[in-house]
Amino acid sequence: MLVVIRGAGDIASGIALRLHRAGMQVVMCDLAVPTSIRRTVCFSEAIRLGETRVEGVRGVLCADAAAARAAAAAGDVAVLVDPEAACVRELAPDALVDAILAKRNLGTTRDLAPVVIGVGPGFTACEDCDAAVETMRGHYLGRVYYEGSPIPNTAVPGLIGGYAGERVMRAPADGAFEPCMAIGAQVAAGDVCATVAGEPMRATIDGVVRGLLQVGVPVHKGMKCGDVDPRCHPEYIESASDKALAVGGGVLEAILSLSGEKDRRVEKNAQAEKNARSVNGSLSDEGFVSALVAELVAGRRVGLASLLATSGSMPRHEGARLAVLANEALVGTVGGGAIEQLAIERARAACSGAAPSLEWYHTGDAMACGGYALLAVRLLTADDLPVLFAVRNALQRDEPVCVTERWTDAAAPTIEVGPAARLSAPTWDDARATYREPVAAPSRLHVFGAGHVGAALVGLAAQAGFEAHVYDDRPELATCERLPQATSVTCGAFDELAAGAPIGPRDSVVVLTHGHAHDETVLLAVLSRDVQPAYVGCIGSARKAALAREHLAAAGVPAERVDAVAMPIGLAIGAVTPAEIALAIIAQLVRRRAERRGEGPGKGERA
Repeated sequence: MLVVIRGAGDIASGIALRLHRAGMQVVMCDLAVPTSIRRTVCFSEAIRLGETRVEGVRGVLCADAAAARAAAAAGDVAVLVDPEAACVRELAPDALVDAILAKRNLGTTRDLAPVVIGVGPGFTACEDCDAAVETMRGHYLGRVYYEGSPIPNTAVPGLIGGYAGERVMRAPADGAFEPCMAIGAQVAAGDVCATVAGEPMRATIDGVVRGLLQVGVPVHKGMKCGDVDPRCHPEYIESASDKALAVGGGVLEAILSLSGEKDRRVEKNAQAEKNARSVNGSLSDEGFVSALVAELVAGRRVGLASLLATSGSMPRHEGARLAVLANEALVGTVGGGAIEQLAIERARAACSGAAPSLEWYHTGDAMACGGYALLAVRLLTADDLPVLFAVRNALQRDEPVCVTERWTDAAAPTIEVGPAARLSAPTWDDARATYREPVAAPSRLHVFGAGHVGAALVGLAAQAGFEAHVYDDRPELATCERLPQATSVTCGAFDELAAGAPIGPRDSVVVLTHGHAHDETVLLAVLSRDVQPAYVGCIGSARKAALAREHLAAAGVPAERVDAVAMPIGLAIGAVTPAEIALAIIAQLVRRRAERRGEGPGKGERA
């Protein structure tokens, strides 16, 4: 497998090491005068020296793409002066990795290679790359995002030895960089490590010089030019950092995963499901939030209409949102009818400069529902991106948060995101003119059984806002082609599948296997977990249900868990065909979800 990497700095070189050691051929592209700082562990040094070694792996400067292909095939890491990665057209690599780390995309697109990986902030998986890899130090370092983006740049270096920004040395002026210390030298705070236009660049902490730009590189005032490691381990200078190798591991995972045709289909289907969900219009809908982010990142305005409170009979309730994009496309919905038309008109006006608005609207004169809705309309701009990024990242990590909108000054409403509050549903505080909404990722639905009912259920589940994960032991049925709207499809033995499925406390489990013995196997595994899902249901007759309950009790499953199983499954609507049975099941799932959100029969059971 041939991989081209844009960039040859220390993170890119850590990636190259991982890929090279996994047996891949690597070609790296960089500037004619690289701006790498940790040069002792950068393959970019081959541009200056002709060749270099990083942890024993040789990097060689090549004159053109043909020479680079030959060098990579011979076991070296090939390095080209090719900042635009024009060699991709000639090399036709199996994968392209953008590791420039410019905090923004400098021209990488998904059509450049079969697999395209973006490293760090500035990339969005499924938009400008197939996967993106986290580079921020901390819990998520090296994580692969197959949808969404890495954490936005904070401009604060990660902690090393208790120091963050203090360990970085920056240019004191504009000019040519002139180092006066070698990488690896021991320094004390205040020591001069380089000069720029005669101005000294000093170390601000004690430690070992971890990196310096090469001599003569033109720099501007404030530019990062050096790094001091406070841990004082000289041997660290000659080896790739933990961060570089962690990111490299994420890139390796992404390439191996996306190179498989089945996994590529799963990714595509997950994206299709996300797009289907985006019509729901809520901050808990990642597709909806991503659509807003994409518009704002592109510099376009978005008019946002939101229902902050409702009473009486309404097609949708508080938390429903509709956005009007710059091209007048609509994303989301507040329920259709007259209120939808009003929301569209006012959101369009917001895009054209109209002031924010907040007012109650009565639908009784125009809609059969006859309820009241508090409709808020405002313009979204780039200033709202931090909140939207925080919401999207929380959804991707399945971490509940709370969004607060303050309309105390209706002409200048504010929005912020914070830790999850103890809210089961959105609330409007009229006295404080404050709206609070709990935001969490869509509920996961684990479907054990990919037969006719399971296949019908998956299609309905996607439309109802559930992430469907399907499990079966029949290879001919457990395929992405049969189940294009499933987020994932897994084939294996039911006992192993049920034991290993990532079932959480907000998830739902539906058991539809091809035999009562398999049903009981799955039920026993699920009901024996320490953490129980929010819903468990199993298909079958009343007699089968009675036998299953008896067997589960005999196996030691607590009575309250057995009694909680919806068995027979679904609402009693006289369902007979697979499609009808799936409809009965999804109706029960929607009702249970509404009950958990605190919506009574007046809201949760209307049609």
